[in-house]
Amino acid sequence: MTRAPHTPPGPPVVGNVPRFADDPLRFLVGVQEAYGGQYPVVRLEPAGGQRIVVILDAALVHEILADRERFVRPRAGPEASRREGLLSSRGPLWERQRSVIQPELVGGQLAAYADIAARSVEEMLDRWPENGEIDLVAELSMLTMQVIARSLLGRDATREQARTVYEALDTFAEEFEFGADALLLPDALQSGPSAAFERADADLEAVARDFVDWQREHEDPPDSMLTALIEAERDGVELSEDELIDQTVLFLTAGQETTALTIAYAFHHLSRSPDVRAGVTEEATGVLDGAAPSWEHLSGFDLTERVVRETLRLTPAAWNVTREVRGPTTLGGTRFETDDLVLLPTYAHQREDRVWGDGDAFRPARWTDEVSRSHDSYFPFGSGPRVCIGRQVALTEAQFTLAHTLQQYEVDVHGDELAFEPAITLRPADGLRATVTERE
Repeated sequence: MTRAPHTPPGPPVVGNVPRFADDPLRFLVGVQEAYGGQYPVVRLEPAGGQRIVVILDAALVHEILADRERFVRPRAGPEASRREGLLSSRGPLWERQRSVIQPELVGGQLAAYADIAARSVEEMLDRWPENGEIDLVAELSMLTMQVIARSLLGRDATREQARTVYEALDTFAEEFEFGADALLLPDALQSGPSAAFERADADLEAVARDFVDWQREHEDPPDSMLTALIEAERDGVELSEDELIDQTVLFLTAGQETTALTIAYAFHHLSRSPDVRAGVTEEATGVLDGAAPSWEHLSGFDLTERVVRETLRLTPAAWNVTREVRGPTTLGGTRFETDDLVLLPTYAHQREDRVWGDGDAFRPARWTDEVSRSHDSYFPFGSGPRVCIGRQVALTEAQFTLAHTLQQYEVDVHGDELAFEPAITLRPADGLRATVTERE
C-alpha cells in the first residue's frame, strides 16, 4: 500500500511555503519535532511553484542519497550547478572523475595534506596580534583557501585570488537564499542567474584557469590533485578542458567555506562552554608540547575530535541537502511525483530531541557513545555514493586548527546567540568576530 505524503495544515492557497521561506531553519525543526514520530514524509503545497517534500525519517534520507537513478541533484536552486565537477556530474563522467580524485584522498596523501594544513595554520597564527580583535570567518576562510590551493592545486593562492573566491561565494549565497519567490513562482516566471552571479562565476573561472595554466607551464609541478587530473588526461582518461576547469572551480569552492564555518562555529561553541575549551586546550598542550601538529598527533586528539563532531551536528555548514525526483516512484510506502523537490534537512534531523534527547545542547561527551557515532540521524557529510569525498581532510584540518590555535591563543568569540543566514551554506547572519590573546 502506498500513500501520498502528509500535508501539514497551513493558510489557504499559499499553504506552508511562505512560513518556510521566511525562516527555513525554524520551520524545518518545527516540522521535524511535530511530525517526525508520525510521518516519514510531509509535503508543502505552494501555489503554482514546485512541490516540496520534506523527509522526516532518517532511514529514508540514506535510501534517497544512495539512489542516484530516481533522486538526482536539482536543476535549479542552491545545489544546482552549470558546471560538471564531481559534485554535480552524473553517470560515466562522475565515475571517471571519482576514479582519479579518490586515490588522492587516502593513505600517504592524507598525511601530506595534514602537514600542509599544519603549516598553513602556523602562518595564520603568525599574522594574528598578541592581543586584539579579528574577523574570525575571514581569517579561517583565508586559511582553508590556502590549504586547498596548496594541497589540491599545487601552489599558494594570492590574496587577490582568495578574495575573488570569497566574494564569489558571497554572491552565490545571496542568489540562492530560500526566498518566497523562488518557491512560490512557477518555473516559467522564475528569473535566471543575475548579472552579479554571471560576473562572479566568470571571475571564479579565471582563477581556475590561472591554476591550470600554471601547472601546465611547469615541467615538474608539485604533486597535487590538479596534477593528477592533468596527468590523467595524458594517460587516456577523457577529461575535456571544460571538465578540468569545472573540477578546479569545485576544488576552489566546495570545501573552502564549509570547513571555515565548521571551525568558526567550533570556536563559538567553545567560547560558550569554558570547561570544554579548557579540556581541549589541555589536550592540545599535552599532545603537541609546543610543536605544530602532524599526522602522528591526530590519534591523540580525543576531545578535540568530539568537539568537531558535535559542531558538525549542532551547526552543520551543509544544513540541507536537496534532490529532485526524475519520475513517479515509491519509496518507504510513499508516492513521489516527477519533479518533486525533496528536502533532506540535516540541521533539523541533527537537533531532534526525540533522537538526541537534548538536541540544542552542545555536549561533545555524547560522542563517546558508539550509538551516536553510527546514528542514522547524523549525516553532516551526506551519505551514499556521493558522500563528501574530502570529509577526512576536513576533519583533520578542523582538529589541527583548534588544537594548534588553542595551544597558542585564548579565543573569545563575541556574542551569545547565533543568528543564521541559510543559503548554500549555513552562514552566521552577523559574521563572527573574536578577541584573541596570545598565551605566555
